[in-house]
Amino acid sequence: MNEYPDNELVNMVCENSEDARDVLYEKYGYIVDIIYNKYRRSAYILSVDLNELRQEALVGFSDAIVNYVDDKNASLATFITLCVERRVQKYLKKADTQKNKMLREAYSLEYSYDGDSLPLMDTIKDPTADPSLKVEDRENVLALKEKINDILSPMEKEVYELLINDFSYLDIASILSYSPKQIDNTIQRIRAKIKDII
Repeated sequence: MNEYPDNELVNMVCENSEDARDVLYEKYGYIVDIIYNKYRRSAYILSVDLNELRQEALVGFSDAIVNYVDDKNASLATFITLCVERRVQKYLKKADTQKNKMLREAYSLEYSYDGDSLPLMDTIKDPTADPSLKVEDRENVLALKEKINDILSPMEKEVYELLINDFSYLDIASILSYSPKQIDNTIQRIRAKIKDII
């Protein structure tokens, strides 16, 4: 079956040939791996299950094979790459909804927010702790976060979020597909803006 050209294999897949589908996957499955690896870190940041991310990439691969038309100016490999990448990007964008952001930003009762102090649950239970001071501190932090959010451009916000989550500027450059120099310049602008409001 390997001797058939791609367009014939695609036609055979459309006629439900599992052998043709296997041949195409064997030939072009590396595209799924490349795109999956490209977006793994983004998925991790968004708390997306990596198995689900891979499934989405495979669905994009299947869609590409079924929808490929040979008379277009794109090779099958290019079309598969485009379909898989779009499918994965759409899935990650959906995962980055406001609901998921709220869940990720929710406070855990078992986490210590003040460095080496007690977990939040113990602080709430602690009769000697003044809850109004804790609430006031938290409100100040939230107000500062809101001010920072208001002054940053969309790109700066993306960089800032990754930066405060302990990603290096090289990692950020890789995740956002910018050059390290662009990310370094963006970080300098972010620092200058934050310095102005503190």
